[in-house]
Amino acid sequence: MSRPARAFRVRRPGLVEPWGEPAEALGVLGRPIRERQELALAAVGLRVEADVDEPGRDNDALYLDADVDIAPGALAAWLKAAATGAQLATIERPARVGGIEVEGQVFFRDGEGVAAATPGAQAARLVGLRWGEATRPVMVPPLGLTGRGPLPGPFGQGQVVDWAIDLRTAVTVRHWVHLLRAHLAALGVEIWTRLTLRPHALLWTWLRYPLRRHLSVVGRGCKIHPTASIEGCIIEDGASIGAFSHLQGCHVGKGAIVEDHVTARLSSVGAGAHLSNYSMFNMSVLGERSSCGHIGAQASVIGRDTFVSTFATLQDLNLRGNVKVWMDGGLRDVGIPFLGCAVGHGVKIGAGVSLAPGRAVPSGVNLVAEGAVSRIPRDLAPGNYRVVNGQILPG
Repeated sequence: MSRPARAFRVRRPGLVEPWGEPAEALGVLGRPIRERQELALAAVGLRVEADVDEPGRDNDALYLDADVDIAPGALAAWLKAAATGAQLATIERPARVGGIEVEGQVFFRDGEGVAAATPGAQAARLVGLRWGEATRPVMVPPLGLTGRGPLPGPFGQGQVVDWAIDLRTAVTVRHWVHLLRAHLAALGVEIWTRLTLRPHALLWTWLRYPLRRHLSVVGRGCKIHPTASIEGCIIEDGASIGAFSHLQGCHVGKGAIVEDHVTARLSSVGAGAHLSNYSMFNMSVLGERSSCGHIGAQASVIGRDTFVSTFATLQDLNLRGNVKVWMDGGLRDVGIPFLGCAVGHGVKIGAGVSLAPGRAVPSGVNLVAEGAVSRIPRDLAPGNYRVVNGQILPG
């Protein structure tokens, strides 16, 4: 079976907002996409020889766009099925209706060049991976778990949604919504690989933590309170989980602190980051060395070295229709009414600030709400007062 002899990374123009960085520099589960690409290539015996401005015509070479986050399993499966002149095409399993898919990529359907490999999966999405001068899409059959059930929460209104944990994922990152999606996909791959496919790790975890009902991979020097519950999580070295906290399907980076009574699901907490007491953090990303006290952050991406106050609000539900995000000079419908916000690097968001769903705060911005009391007279007498535009008035 033939394989490409060399690999090249294709530069992609533009920066991903609100961070103002190229996609390859953005982190997914604590590793820049550039580094994750190199690990995926190394798993199939390849390495990046050089960065190029556009795909070449060398039929013995692999060309990978710099903004693609690809799982090693997807790359290996595609190389097995593809040949010279192929481009990667992925399908969603199961086929999604709506969802956070705002990228303007070409879709192929049955009868138009790509045959669905899985019943019910009718669309194939082209990804920036090519073998030589690509002229035909080759699909990667998904591998993992699927399910179907009602949308959780009080606003589900009986809507039935499909879910999947796919070991063969590839996400093109050109928007913060894509980065959120890449994190969720990578979480499934990482947890499945390090827990399910490594039974010796499960056994060793059980020997160290025999009283834990649901096994997780726990690094060295971690401090996990006996009342904390961690289910299917990856906890890196030196992390701390406080009393009565409950984590499901999360990745907690090195030295991160999750305080007491925190609820987190399907989320990534970066190295040295901090989740405050009583926080809820679902399907979200907290960057390295950031601190979030937000009581209910969901489907949001927070950059590194950022502070979000306890009483700030990142709204995540649009009661009037689907959430829209800014992309390519206009608002784009993400297909669902549920989506949080994006926050750049080095941002400070104070108490009382409320962001609408789908909004993004650029890096380096500090936001404070009007109405905070900035001056209290020393001779303020006992009595009743009210705060108006930051001033204390009788009343």
